[in-house]
Amino acid sequence: MFAYACQRTGLDPFSKQIYAIKRGGKMTIQAGIDGLRSIAERTGQLDGSTTFWCGEDGDWKDVWLGSKPPAAAKTIIHRKGSQHPFVGVARYADYNAGQGLWNKMGAAMIAKCSEALALRKAFPADLSGVYGSEEMEQAEEIQAVTVTAEPAPAAPAGDEKVFRSGKAAIAKVTSIDGLKALQERMEARSGDLSDEQMTQLLELLMAKEQELNAAADVEEDPFADD
Repeated sequence: MFAYACQRTGLDPFSKQIYAIKRGGKMTIQAGIDGLRSIAERTGQLDGSTTFWCGEDGDWKDVWLGSKPPAAAKTIIHRKGSQHPFVGVARYADYNAGQGLWNKMGAAMIAKCSEALALRKAFPADLSGVYGSEEMEQAEEIQAVTVTAEPAPAAPAGDEKVFRSGKAAIAKVTSIDGLKALQERMEARSGDLSDEQMTQLLELLMAKEQELNAAADVEEDPFADD
């Protein structure tokens, strides 16, 4: 659940530290590598990290100076109190999105992927289900477009009835447990909603959650008349 992930990680969706991406009717929660580092740092258990790169020969180096992207990156995370380090290895061929920064800074991008893998291993309670945006770029579906005289079809508008029902249900909910149950039902119907509708409902859910939490924190006035 997106609202729960925001609360659990402490990341701000309105500052784009964390966001939800819908692919194939399913929602994936993503954060930038700085957001993942921030979560790990706040635990007070992060005890440093080291990243290495290697070419096809498998020889690991602490700096990548090759003119071509490395074959893989490996990040080692140390956690206080743990008897062993946590290692994340990411192969360039598995994550390369073939565009954008991947074409300009391949070594840095694959390093972020290996670091995200290692951080999730080291801090599963805090980062489970949260993926680095660099990890998921290769999952974007890119379709070739043939230019014709016909106008491009409009994006699906989404089911307005489902959208209105969702807004009404959020307004009526009276407890955090009820809000979580509502979000689960809403995510199950995400395929009936446009991205814009889904975003609006998620924002309403977070606002409602803040309202309910604030109401729960208000103590009764001990001087009120019986």
